[in-house]
Amino acid sequence: MPVTRRGLLNGLARLGGAGAVYEALALWDFLKPPPASAASLELPRNSGNGKSVAILGAGVAGLCAAYELDQAGYDCIILEASRRAGGRSLTLRRGDSFRELGHEFQTCAFDEGLYLNAGPGRIPHHHVQVIDYCRRFGVALQPYIFASRANLVHTAYLGNGRTMPVRRALYDLQGHVAELLAKCSATPGLDLPVSGDDLEKLREMLATFGDLTKTESGYAYRNKSGHAGYDVPPGLANEPGKVLSPMALDELLRSRVWDDYIYRDTDYSWQTSLMEPVGGMDNFFKGFLRQPLARQAGTIEGLVRYGAKATAIEVGTDRVTVSFDDRDTERALSADYCISTIPAPIFATLRTNLPGPYMAAVRDLPIQAAGKVGWQAERFWETEDQIYGGISWTTDVITQVWYPSHGYLSGKGTLTGAYMYGEKAERFNALPVAERLRVAKEQGEKLHASYGRHVERGVAIGWNNMEFERFGWADETDPAFRANAERLTAPQGRFHMAGDQLTFWSGWQEGALISAHAAVRSIDRQTRG
Repeated sequence: MPVTRRGLLNGLARLGGAGAVYEALALWDFLKPPPASAASLELPRNSGNGKSVAILGAGVAGLCAAYELDQAGYDCIILEASRRAGGRSLTLRRGDSFRELGHEFQTCAFDEGLYLNAGPGRIPHHHVQVIDYCRRFGVALQPYIFASRANLVHTAYLGNGRTMPVRRALYDLQGHVAELLAKCSATPGLDLPVSGDDLEKLREMLATFGDLTKTESGYAYRNKSGHAGYDVPPGLANEPGKVLSPMALDELLRSRVWDDYIYRDTDYSWQTSLMEPVGGMDNFFKGFLRQPLARQAGTIEGLVRYGAKATAIEVGTDRVTVSFDDRDTERALSADYCISTIPAPIFATLRTNLPGPYMAAVRDLPIQAAGKVGWQAERFWETEDQIYGGISWTTDVITQVWYPSHGYLSGKGTLTGAYMYGEKAERFNALPVAERLRVAKEQGEKLHASYGRHVERGVAIGWNNMEFERFGWADETDPAFRANAERLTAPQGRFHMAGDQLTFWSGWQEGALISAHAAVRSIDRQTRG
């Protein structure tokens, strides 16, 4: 029986060759560009005149809601429990201090000019809301390098743990996959026909995709072009170089490097191009803070009341009353509407008259922990490993090491020396800070032999330990996510909830903006009937 497109693609998918699937679909014209996403939110000017909104939380969602409502004429006040704006958008610089619940204070001791994005650290090109506000507010962006073939991957599934450049793991596996598919395409055995021209095009594509070498019996993978790297790099005209011998397919399959590592940049969330604000991610939310108010003197930051921790919410027929602690004094605020961006684990502890099923959805929203470690260091990753940006991966608990995408060739830089989430993060974040730093340094040495000699002045942050956050993000992969998030998105009279936790972009600033826009539109519909 003839070979089919479906059979070839299914075989490719089982072998983990996501890139080859894409190439084959493009070759056969099955891929169509998605519709462009729209940015900006425009409400009628003065539509909210005479109406007030209490916003709980001065994170990205709360600041965005305040800005847009102010532009439409609403009177807003933002109650922020902590002493700073930004929520989980936290950029640490020299002198910044923070404390996790149950742990000691940490103070960032980086050299002047260095910083660590301890929360969000990148902006994908399709996050049109974030980029639109950056454009409007004059927030300068620079490229964020997510994937470099010089980055490293460490896997505990091979021997006592093997470390190799991403290029070798990626292209050796890609070559073996292409070789197997080339053999498959030469052996008919599936149901619907593919034309001879299609088969020939496919073989030509596979030869290029997998760097295959033509042999008497067909095609074989030999790393002929050196995509996977060299034992001896090319030099003068009489020094063509010696390519690395391919790793055996069974060794690659045992390594499981595709689980969370070499194909990560194919995920829609991390496809190039990615960007970051020049000088730190906090420059994004600070763009909201400095915007002038529409109808009076001052800026959006003047609407923020810091140290105001909400304790109770009473939703009436025509008003919402919020009780809050203000420097240990219980106070109350009444407004026409309320938007809460408080994280679900904290909101669940508030006193409210919201319906039981609604509060049950708050408690049942699945969430994940997240943690990071940051280091200052001499830029050994550049001088010793020729790494300029990107992420190295490991099966150990630290999971990821991020290299800065700026400051190349300068004396020092900051590494994100660990970034993990879920159960790994919960276990890691439960350790004392000193132990987290010790583990991160020890496991970093499996990626770079000189790691421990260079890194210094470490900080560790566990987001599930932070008093005013208590989580990393909602887990949209959990089957319980959608039903609970949909219930929480629905207005409860004059009360509205927002935050990335209600979106499929949880943990991303784009999700915060999407949810803020939805809450603002809902309030404006209620106001205008």
